[in-house]
Amino acid sequence: MERNTQYKHAAESVESLRNRRRYKNNEIRKEKRERVVRSKRFRHSVCEDESETEFTKEQIENAAKAIQKKGKEALESFQLLRRAFAAGSTYIDMFLSVDNALQTLVGQLTGKDTDLQLAAAWCLTNISAGTHEHAMVVVKLAAPYLTTYLDSGSNILKDQCAYAIGNLAGDSQECREILHSQGCVPLLVKLLESSALEVAQYAAFALSNISRESTDITRDMVKCGVVPIILKKIKEVPLDKPELLAETAWLLTYLTASGDYTEELIAGGVLSRVVEILTKFADHPPEDPQVMTPLLRTLGNISSGPDEYSMQACENPFLLHALENFLMSSHRHIIKETLWVLSNMTGEISVCSSVAFGPLLPIIIKHLDDAYDIKTEAAYLLCNMGCHGTEVCTKLVAEKAIQHIIPMLKSQDIEMIHLALSFCEMALRLTESAKFNFESSDGVGRLEGLEYHSNEMIRKEAHQLLDTYFLIDEEKGL
Repeated sequence: MERNTQYKHAAESVESLRNRRRYKNNEIRKEKRERVVRSKRFRHSVCEDESETEFTKEQIENAAKAIQKKGKEALESFQLLRRAFAAGSTYIDMFLSVDNALQTLVGQLTGKDTDLQLAAAWCLTNISAGTHEHAMVVVKLAAPYLTTYLDSGSNILKDQCAYAIGNLAGDSQECREILHSQGCVPLLVKLLESSALEVAQYAAFALSNISRESTDITRDMVKCGVVPIILKKIKEVPLDKPELLAETAWLLTYLTASGDYTEELIAGGVLSRVVEILTKFADHPPEDPQVMTPLLRTLGNISSGPDEYSMQACENPFLLHALENFLMSSHRHIIKETLWVLSNMTGEISVCSSVAFGPLLPIIIKHLDDAYDIKTEAAYLLCNMGCHGTEVCTKLVAEKAIQHIIPMLKSQDIEMIHLALSFCEMALRLTESAKFNFESSDGVGRLEGLEYHSNEMIRKEAHQLLDTYFLIDEEKGL
């Protein structure tokens, strides 16, 4: 058996990389940032002076006792507390250390004074944004009441309770399961239909957080009719309301993550609408990452499905131009998300050809010189594109992809070295010009160095490349 044939296992590994990137892309790479950006948020007032960021223990304890009263004094104490809670978890600990403080707060939530009810719900929202221990205390003691008031007659109270539940849901799987068992999902789905923008916004926030990591909860949401509601909402959301648009788009990322509901969403027009929004935002920088990130992720999720979805997305003639703009964004994670989207979309050959033989390719290759996370995404994308065969691979080589890939062989990261070796093997096997470019860029020297790498897989791949493509002439002379 020829050595070239033996080493075709590397080509198969590139194919497997392509498929893995298309179908298993949501959890590991994005989880850390998502937890920071999405999970829990303190709520601040937009109409009050909240410049005070330090509070004394005495102030917190006095306020905790004063909320037992009625009228103006209790309301002022609630306002101080919710500002303090938003300033740091230390103040939440001070409050909870006061005997029956949380029970008193919940008592005011369930009372008849609407101003105090709202103030108590706001305090619970900010306590829920604290530590896991804080969230667990609230979910066990107050969540049933927060869920009940999702069906209240006050939009302001519904909005605040949805916000609090969103924070609780963003804390942990344990909290999500408790909330789900208390029946909040049908009420939140109903709130999503609200014409009150903030009510719909925080219903979407809560639903996206509670559906995270749980196919059972997502299935429950779908049974409650969330799909037609979200379709209607994404079509109607004004583009000048980025907060609501962002929350709606985040909910879409979870509905499209599994692929179970994608066909129904596409039939309802969600793909064309997401693409339309992306193209409109692309020409109006600076981009809002809170909106762009979930929209790009939704497009990437959809494109990880059947190739026809990528073709349908590209029926909008402005999409690739929009993605080109996003690749030049000042926001690093927008670049990263865009590269990932293109990795999924270029699984379809016509889309791949448009990218390879259009203005996008030089920009993609340039990102091989970027920071680690960006260059890794760019390398995955080029490996995926090269899988389509000689014509595309020759174009990648002509645009000097090999010269940008070879420095990655000096990386300390195993995944990056493997990506670089996979691309180089593919280029050497499929194109005639790759060998010259590889040799003239000191690729052979880099491979020889990798023959002594501590990782056995890397040693083997480097040796096989040398043996297959660069030692043949020497062997013939023996």
